Amino acid sequence: MSLRSVATAFGLVGGLCWVVRAFSDQEVLGWAGLLMLGIASAAAGAALVSRSVVALRLFVAVAFTLLVWSVLELVRDAGSDRSIDGGFGAAAVVVALVAFLTRPVHGNH
Repeated sequence: MSLRSVATAFGLVGGLCWVVRAFSDQEVLGWAGLLMLGIASAAAGAALVSRSVVALRLFVAVAFTLLVWSVLELVRDAGSDRSIDGGFGAAAVVVALVAFLTRPVHGNH
């Protein structure tokens, strides 16, 4: 399974968890969505780097996850936590669906 597939699957399910949590009182969905979205962002970050340097992939995966988290925390000051998380989850679902529906083109420059 490629990192793109992992990021897409975890991003879709984690985003859906946060969207459902925005409209319900199921607190476990917030934690499950956070874990899944964290894995998705780490996989997406690691996929940005060549496979040859493992340490660089790990560094970029952690840095990308922290960047996404810091943007989320910055936006949280603008409204309620549930509405911001629901919007962020919806954005994650859209990004995951776009990534799922578009395939990368290899070798056609």
